[in-house]
Amino acid sequence: MAEYDHLIKAITQRYTQHIAALVRGMEVTVEHVVEQDKEAVSVQRMSDALFKVTEDGYEYLMLVEFQTRPDMRMPLRMMEYTSMHHRRHKKPVYPVVVNLTGRGKEERYSFDCLDLTVIDFNYRQINIRELSGTEYLYRGLIGLIPFVPLMRHNEQPEKVLEKCAQRLESEVPDNEERATMYLALGVMASLKIPKNLILKVLEASKMENSPLFDGLREEWEARGEIRGEIKGRLDLLINLIETKFGVVPDNLRKQLNALKEPETIKEVVRKAISSDTIEEFTATLKQ
Repeated sequence: MAEYDHLIKAITQRYTQHIAALVRGMEVTVEHVVEQDKEAVSVQRMSDALFKVTEDGYEYLMLVEFQTRPDMRMPLRMMEYTSMHHRRHKKPVYPVVVNLTGRGKEERYSFDCLDLTVIDFNYRQINIRELSGTEYLYRGLIGLIPFVPLMRHNEQPEKVLEKCAQRLESEVPDNEERATMYLALGVMASLKIPKNLILKVLEASKMENSPLFDGLREEWEARGEIRGEIKGRLDLLINLIETKFGVVPDNLRKQLNALKEPETIKEVVRKAISSDTIEEFTATLKQ
């Protein structure tokens, strides 16, 4: 979703050293990190984060892709992104996928053709839910705090959120940057924690000072308008069926309410109009 993309971009731009430390380990010192041009050469897409890193005198590119849900196609995608950046920048690439929820299944992509092993590609995966939340909450770098609620914890979610917010309050001096991190904390936490609990713990007013807040609010409102439009169409569809055929069975009502796409709803309306009986209508739905 767009809100995650915007906020991850904001975090990686402000805290490149911290993201690199997440990838290489808490004790690893990254000597030099510079954000690189992220647009791939032949494909119009953007990597989440691409850094030039110097580590113990060794220079390489660190490619980091954040995923809100594990993607079965990720091995092939990562191979494609890695090869494009390697070709463009003429440097070795360290590819990493950060799964914000869930666990990726594959960390390699390979295939043979006849007697040749044509591709044998490997990449690193970091599953946020498997990291020790206590370690990052109390001793982790401040740029990683928005991801802490998604980690393993023994404490209750509201306590974790409170302590994350306290660290942001005390360690991020700039008001605008603190508001953006506070907003990122709330949005990332929503991947795991109910939104009503998040709003109970975090103050929405502290998020509103972020320059990203208005853009995200517009997206949320637009999404709400789309949902409202779909609900209105579904209400009209069910009213049409009730008027034409009588009572709508609960299982059919549930099936209709699961429709999400406006074009699909239009097609179902046409089927309802052209059907003579409710049995004929339900049969066309199965088709």
